[in-house]
Amino acid sequence: MIESSAGDAIASRAKSSSAARERFADSATLLSALVVAGLAASLMAAGAMVPVVDGAEPAFTSAPLLDVLAFLPVAVATALVLSSRHAAAAGVLVGAAALAPGRLVLDLQFAADPSVASRPELYMPGDLVTRAPATGLWLLLAGHLAAAVAGLLALRSVGVKPTVAVGAPGSPEPSVDADEVGAQRWRQRWLLVVVVTAVIAACGLLMAPFGSEDVYLLGRNAFEGPAAAMAGYLLLACALPVGAAFLITSSATVDFARGGLAGLAVGVAALAAPHVVSGASLEAVDLSAGPLVALVGAAGLLAVAATRPHGRVESGASAAELDQPGHAPQASVPGQLRLQLVTGVLAMLTAIVAVIGSFTAQVSTGSSAEAPESPARWLLLVSGLVVGVLGSTMFVPAVAAAVRPVLSVAWVAVLVAGTAVLDTAITATGVPGTMSAGPGVLWTWLAMFAAVVAACCSAVTGIVERENAEATMVGGAITRAGLNMLAPLAAAAILAVAAFGMPVVVAPDYVEPGLWSDFGTPSWGLLAGAITVLAVLALATISRPVRAAGLLIGVAAVLGLRAAALPLSEGHIEGAGAGPGVWLALAGAAAALIAAVIAAADARSARGRVAAEGER
Repeated sequence: MIESSAGDAIASRAKSSSAARERFADSATLLSALVVAGLAASLMAAGAMVPVVDGAEPAFTSAPLLDVLAFLPVAVATALVLSSRHAAAAGVLVGAAALAPGRLVLDLQFAADPSVASRPELYMPGDLVTRAPATGLWLLLAGHLAAAVAGLLALRSVGVKPTVAVGAPGSPEPSVDADEVGAQRWRQRWLLVVVVTAVIAACGLLMAPFGSEDVYLLGRNAFEGPAAAMAGYLLLACALPVGAAFLITSSATVDFARGGLAGLAVGVAALAAPHVVSGASLEAVDLSAGPLVALVGAAGLLAVAATRPHGRVESGASAAELDQPGHAPQASVPGQLRLQLVTGVLAMLTAIVAVIGSFTAQVSTGSSAEAPESPARWLLLVSGLVVGVLGSTMFVPAVAAAVRPVLSVAWVAVLVAGTAVLDTAITATGVPGTMSAGPGVLWTWLAMFAAVVAACCSAVTGIVERENAEATMVGGAITRAGLNMLAPLAAAAILAVAAFGMPVVVAPDYVEPGLWSDFGTPSWGLLAGAITVLAVLALATISRPVRAAGLLIGVAAVLGLRAAALPLSEGHIEGAGAGPGVWLALAGAAAALIAAVIAAADARSARGRVAAEGER
């Protein structure tokens, strides 16, 4: 007995020592993240004080404002560390870092063509001369990279991992921490609010930053601006709802989620505040609604970050005990039905504006002359209708969960078609003359943006579906179905990249933009399609078989729509014929369908094994 007690004491001391070492390692990692974040803020502050391009001067004395905004996340995180709220401090750094890639791409516009950059806080153009990048730009880019590294270190310090569903079949009865039920209720209460608020902030960033009467300073929205700025704003718009959903559904503490939402809000304020000051202080610039909407979204994120979870249970209570009278319900992340409905509404909205964009004029001639029509407008119509039909199934609970993965992929077809449609307006209005952008341009941009928002909401819905699933999650490992699908998945990946890179239409006087030749506006949509398909094919290997089958059907649909560009547009292109992209897209779709059949067969086999074990 004495020996047993001594052994237990030694084991207890060893366990305590191991826990202490882990806490020390986590604290050291967080301290490293804080140091790197301080370096990032210093670099960005320095970049705001020196020219970003040769001969550049800001439109107003912006350095003090930009310096404060650069150091604000670090100051908040430092204050939280000093008050021993390490998880919240890590969340602030992670939230701010989520916007770093978009900000980096946005600043690359100064390297591409600073004369069309709508950033008066850094450069006030006075001519159309393309100037060379200067020291300030490289400092800003280095600062964004350092901020991203700080976010990764902060994420590592809290050890965020996929959450395993509580009460999975075959698992031991879990114990619920005293604060766990309150935390889960907090996530349930604010998940949808946070995602909607983040979407509002994203919409504000995509709107025109200001109104301008200066011929050299153009106050255009993200979709009308240059390519690098558009790509940066789109990355920011996607990062906001996805980052907010990740933070609030992560397996870390509520303090981490609250800090992360505050970090996102600070990042949005750093982007919007300079435009508010520009509109209020410059004579030739008017304040627009865009940055104000973004700040409203940031305020909403801060408001949620200021809330606290409520509802406690006795420490150590089991999940079964929580179902008894007098106890709270089992901890989970609900809201799946509501999110499915929101996803369906957004998908159907995408379909409506896509249909309008396909039928309204992209170019206005201002005379009796006939305006050119885009050969891709029928592809936009069909892509929008496909997304709308898939969205309508979200209102049918019996099939919503099975169809949602298809919608999570099919949305990108609207981007592929939309960029091709916009190419007509961009080409026609790029030459001085009587032609101008028609109303179809706005509707097409709205369709593309609605598709992106629907995809973000669908991704969040997928996270909640996994949290509420009765089966144990895979946790990042390749499934047995994934191993069986490796050959067709590899073939689908190669064929998909080739399909998006090669033309689907060839004609004597027509050159279709591609990925590695004749790169133009449609190429951005093709790039988005290729990246989405490759990401989904990789995700299918670690997804549950039923979800993997849905994702792969979505890949086949996207590649099928890529091939359908030929019959839908050949009537507008004289001498049009099938290019290699048609056959590559069809072959890639076939490979994806073969993989989907393998996943479905594995799911059926798994159900059979479970039924047989139940009978025994």
